[in-house]
Amino acid sequence: MSEWIVVAPFDPITEQELRWILRRRNELHADSVIVKPNGEGIASLAQRQEMVKRAIAPYRHLSLHGTVREPQLLVLPEELLSSEKIVRQGRYDKAARGIRKLLAESGVYFVESVNALCKPGRAAHSRSVAQVCRELASAHHLDAEQAWKAGILHDITKAWSDEAGRAFLQVYEPDKVSLNPKIYHSLTAPVFLKTVMGIQDKAILHAIRTHTLGDGHNDLDYILYIADKIEPTRGYDTRKETALAKEDLKAAFELVMKEAEDYRERRGE
Repeated sequence: MSEWIVVAPFDPITEQELRWILRRRNELHADSVIVKPNGEGIASLAQRQEMVKRAIAPYRHLSLHGTVREPQLLVLPEELLSSEKIVRQGRYDKAARGIRKLLAESGVYFVESVNALCKPGRAAHSRSVAQVCRELASAHHLDAEQAWKAGILHDITKAWSDEAGRAFLQVYEPDKVSLNPKIYHSLTAPVFLKTVMGIQDKAILHAIRTHTLGDGHNDLDYILYIADKIEPTRGYDTRKETALAKEDLKAAFELVMKEAEDYRERRGE
């Protein structure tokens, strides 16, 4: 029996890697190929094994475990390993097809993606917002994980230039191009998250879309809007707003919105 093994981090396994493995199996006329994650990764070994399991499920000649004691070694080209980093940095559309939904739903690489796509200060802000979102959701017995995801992803396109945001909106929402470029990111982020990262949670996308103007009307919308304004890295004393938000989301939302309006008026915006 001709059995081969390919060992790599597979953090995560990408479509490029999977296609290479399938092509090499055909070239070698191998009866089977073991696809084995190894080493340290952003995702745990168990998570990476699950990713590989899902990615190779349609292919009967690929497996996680083999029957031959010492299978022959396939060496994955170094340039393919870099495709894993590209996925972790937000290009979930480059992951193996069978795991794209898993990546979007698990959030295993969300922090890594935000760190790559946002400037350091903005990434720190996003991590802080996510934590406040989680705390507020927990205080109200809501979905804390969903709230954390909205918080960590809300500024994912903030680093885009006005020109890039405008060009993106001209394709997806041309009627919004005339709006203030300062709010472009709240419009481009949901589209980017859905089309590139595969995020399908409508509540998360809606909360992100409404987090700048405060035109949301449900609990997750309120949580993200409040957290964006009161998170600790902003350096304000927000003890009053935080305490109120843990008691009454709507009242805290209205207070924070009024404070934001007053601030803009003082600045003449």
